[in-house]
Amino acid sequence: MADSGESNSSGRISRSPRSRRLRALLLRWRRSRRAVRRFIVHNLLHADDPPRKIALGVGIGFFVALTPTVGLQMVLVVFGAWLLRANKVVGLPIVWISNPATVVPIFYGCYHVGRFLLGIEAIDEAWWSELAHPEGQGWVRAAFFWHRLMDIATPLWVGSLVVACIAGYISYYTVLTLVSRYRMRKWGQLTPP
Repeated sequence: MADSGESNSSGRISRSPRSRRLRALLLRWRRSRRAVRRFIVHNLLHADDPPRKIALGVGIGFFVALTPTVGLQMVLVVFGAWLLRANKVVGLPIVWISNPATVVPIFYGCYHVGRFLLGIEAIDEAWWSELAHPEGQGWVRAAFFWHRLMDIATPLWVGSLVVACIAGYISYYTVLTLVSRYRMRKWGQLTPP
């Protein structure tokens, strides 16, 4: 019974540190699942907006989340939702998909999609070694870094826009269908009573 703990003299079961960490992690996981479920059910499905506005807010959120606009994403979602008359609130949490832990895998994939579409070779070790040891000073060095940034930026933007359009489109129609079905089954109408 090493996993469940051993009883001590007072009859209480003492758990190992590993077992306590695992239980704490499981508890956090359950709480986060409940919070996500509560957000989806109450904020998304019971919002006063029609399903089209909610779905458009989600689509805008996914589109902006997959573009290399980190730092401006929340502002861009609110502006895009205002411009297209979509729900502003439901798109905001979606941009948190691209956070410091996920931005590298997301943009790495988008870079390779853009590179494939543009027919550009991937950057190699020579590119990285030049980046590690730039030549010149002042404006020469700034121009060097600018050109290296452009080597990555063009395929990254092209790939990000393609992936973002696809994700926004899929999320829009998925959310539109789910919210409409839920509301018709629950209330018999598309807007909350």
